[in-house]
Amino acid sequence: MRQGAHVARSVLIGLIGWLSLISLPLLLSCGGGGGNPAAVTPAPVTVTHPSPVSYGSDTVITQDYGGFKLLYDCTEHTALRYEYPLGFDTGYLPRPANFTFDPSLPAGCGQQTSTATYASVVNGWDRGHLVMSNHMDDNATFLLRANYMTNVVPQVGTFNRGIWLDAENVAECYRDIAPLTVYGGVVYTDPSNDVFLASHGIRTPDWFWKAIVSTDPLTQQPIAIAWVIPNQSNLGPLDSYLVSLDELDQQIGASMVAIAGVPADVRASKPVTTWPLPANCSFARATGSAM
Repeated sequence: MRQGAHVARSVLIGLIGWLSLISLPLLLSCGGGGGNPAAVTPAPVTVTHPSPVSYGSDTVITQDYGGFKLLYDCTEHTALRYEYPLGFDTGYLPRPANFTFDPSLPAGCGQQTSTATYASVVNGWDRGHLVMSNHMDDNATFLLRANYMTNVVPQVGTFNRGIWLDAENVAECYRDIAPLTVYGGVVYTDPSNDVFLASHGIRTPDWFWKAIVSTDPLTQQPIAIAWVIPNQSNLGPLDSYLVSLDELDQQIGASMVAIAGVPADVRASKPVTTWPLPANCSFARATGSAM
């Protein structure tokens, strides 16, 4: 076994041991949200134009929605990358009933041409969130923005409600153990399955990637986990799609992944298995939005 794998296993074992020894409900009960979240007046969505990104378009911008950021391609009508921080879960707000167009895009920046379900075009497809709406449910404005079509792409329904949800649940539970940051994005490789161009003006993602960077509560050292998953049905377990951050850079492109501040040994290591979900983690989902 490589040294990186030993590091990943020792971090994982330490985390599991910590979880089994500490019985504080505060740490082991995800999805708390017992009281009203503090009133927050979010800043307006801000737009920045980074250096040109070579990804099929020269009209790529960064949209800051307050609770999360999207790297967005105005020509392809899709987000390419997202990131957001998560702390202890205090949210309980219901998800908006409808998906809406994004009113904050700058002039000349295109977006999807319909908010209708993808299933109305091809059965079995969901309007899949990139930034999970449940992760924004402590702030009504951020929650609304997570239902903009700029944060939505076509996902196979069983993928969205299966393996993708499994990856989202890792962040949902581990946010209550230590603050973390979620990164992710989409990859388009196969034009033959772009069945939603005529109806929605967006291609069909072929791959999704997600990474979580946090801190081991015992050692206070950084830990990370990542996956690259095809947008398909009938997939194997989440463990089958684990990659190290170094492998993620190689497969997706380091400039697109853009995860900084992680030590080299952590970047090189790949956990043996997906981080186990803590006991009593709540998976309460915001309701009210059709797929």
